[in-house]
Amino acid sequence: MRKLLIALFLLLPLVAQAEEEVWTIVTEDGVRLTQVCYEPETGDEYIAGDNRMYEIIRIDGETAVAAQRGSVEMPDVSWLDADAALPVSALGERLIALYCTHSDESYEPSDGKYSDEERGSIYQIAKALGDELEDKGAKAEVADTLHHPHDAGAYRRSRQTAVQLLKSMPDALLDIHRDGIPDPDEYAVTIAGKPCSKVRLLVGRGNQNMAVNKEFALKIKAVADRVYPGLIKDIYMGKGTYNQDLAPHSILLECGTYTLEKEKVLTSMPMMADVIYRTMYGGVTGSAGTSDVRGSSREQAGGITQGESDVPMADSNTGAGSGILWVVGIAVVGAIVYGVVATGSAKGGMRKAGRNLHEMTGGLVGKKPEDGEEPPHS
Repeated sequence: MRKLLIALFLLLPLVAQAEEEVWTIVTEDGVRLTQVCYEPETGDEYIAGDNRMYEIIRIDGETAVAAQRGSVEMPDVSWLDADAALPVSALGERLIALYCTHSDESYEPSDGKYSDEERGSIYQIAKALGDELEDKGAKAEVADTLHHPHDAGAYRRSRQTAVQLLKSMPDALLDIHRDGIPDPDEYAVTIAGKPCSKVRLLVGRGNQNMAVNKEFALKIKAVADRVYPGLIKDIYMGKGTYNQDLAPHSILLECGTYTLEKEKVLTSMPMMADVIYRTMYGGVTGSAGTSDVRGSSREQAGGITQGESDVPMADSNTGAGSGILWVVGIAVVGAIVYGVVATGSAKGGMRKAGRNLHEMTGGLVGKKPEDGEEPPHS
């Protein structure tokens, strides 16, 4: 009996891991909309594949009841029909950063396991997306840092990875996941004759960047709906922050679910890279893996002419890189003014400002205090 109890105790973590909580979202009339693996809360918003907007109005156990709030007006992406394209040589650096908060996530049909505590195959998905973005002409920085275990502290641990990635001032920050809902048909789709996977977009509504990130998600879906209809499954705006408070153009991508074959998810990555690139930078042509204005030679599933966006998201005043530069600029000016007032001299003020900025930016800006020198006070 004692041996049996010990064996059961050792199996408990595996049982708990395999039984991830799932909530079903239904309309007020009881019509099933979808499932989610993050606990819904009243006020959460859900944009279905047909662009109908729903708001969670109550939670009944494992069921979330949603009221329809009309249809979302999607961003204008008529520039996709333009013939003009911007040569790659005319572009500056285009940087997109990717990381994986839940570093154990895998695909059971292909990997033989739901979760891999050494390194989940979700990193293969992130790398594939990064490689395809680079073929488009962007630079992709894909972090391989692990954030085990898959628990409530994973986002706290992955936050440090996100902060490191933001030091390079990327135009977008993508957290790559795979879903935990059990039905593979929620994600399975065929696009241009290719069996592949849908992608869900998740936006945290509990932070100051929510409006910008929601706009980013809507534009991604609008582009995908024109170029690869069915690729974007839906958009969920949940109560958490998901580290999206760190910068605008931060978004979470659910790339398939654990019961779907990994190969189908990998098939979707060239399409997803094309959508993200067009969303951020408009249409391009040149020597960075593109064959003509209709897309990459590595994926011909789309077929819609690629055009230049009038206002690419990376060049708008809501871009992550420009936003960080403004924050740093304001911090520099503020620190100098404070230093002059506190010390009574310009020289002393500059020295004090340097010390303050070193502390505020984690060593990115300013001078490190010398031995014996008092650090700035909070």
